[in-house]
Amino acid sequence: MGMTPRIRLFLNWLFHRQSQTCVACGTLAGNFSEFTGLCTRCSNQIPWVYNIRCVHCGRPTFCPDCVRPGRLARYYVCNRSATSYTPMMREWIGQFKYRGNEKFGPLLGEVMNRAYQAMRHEFADPKCTHFKRSLWDVDIVTCVPVSKKRLTERGFNQAQILAEEIAKQNKLPFLSLLVRPQDTGKQSFKSKKERMNTMNNAFSVHPNMANLMKRFILKAEPQHAVENMYSVTILLVDDIYTTGSTLQACARVLREKALEQGVHLAIFCLSLARS
Repeated sequence: MGMTPRIRLFLNWLFHRQSQTCVACGTLAGNFSEFTGLCTRCSNQIPWVYNIRCVHCGRPTFCPDCVRPGRLARYYVCNRSATSYTPMMREWIGQFKYRGNEKFGPLLGEVMNRAYQAMRHEFADPKCTHFKRSLWDVDIVTCVPVSKKRLTERGFNQAQILAEEIAKQNKLPFLSLLVRPQDTGKQSFKSKKERMNTMNNAFSVHPNMANLMKRFILKAEPQHAVENMYSVTILLVDDIYTTGSTLQACARVLREKALEQGVHLAIFCLSLARS
């Protein structure tokens, strides 16, 4: 005998109920937020970076690094971070990055896209005087690469997934412009000086970068050409911002290679969490 309609409805409801489990806290929740698979309670705990004290690195507190005399030249315009690196965000990123919990991918991608929209709003605001508004018109989205070793271990590049989500949501091209020839180990265990030394030669441009850029320039509109050079704005995406040494190293090799091709890059950075 088949199931009665009432039993079938009950089982469908039960299955649907079980599928509505919050990816973060694991509880069955009747009220879900705008973020995929996240309950309202967990959504309200996202530690967004709202008040930016340092316009260069996006720090929500006073930044002694960006104001110190003799600071090294920055190869990127600025960084913004979606959230603070609280224990909760450390757990979420760890679930996604190290434990391969794919359910966190769409969630963190949506968090990044929210931060990207905040960046657009910030630089479109007439009151924004710390950077030229004309710079903010992203042409290409790219990301910090991982080494072949890390890619084999994890099976994916977490920064690339975040970058591709931003590109998809905003109809922007995503291009892999960088490679990481060797594994530099976990940077969280190193001092700031050690990080900078490690990152000096950690990255190189993708072998096909010149062709990728050329293909983009051929499609570009005339306003990208300024004083016999093409001007391209890039959004460089990473998961965690600590000292900025990773973004600095990536931006340096990108800009140096682009200049060889007659292209001036304005690089804006967006990271998921700010430690």
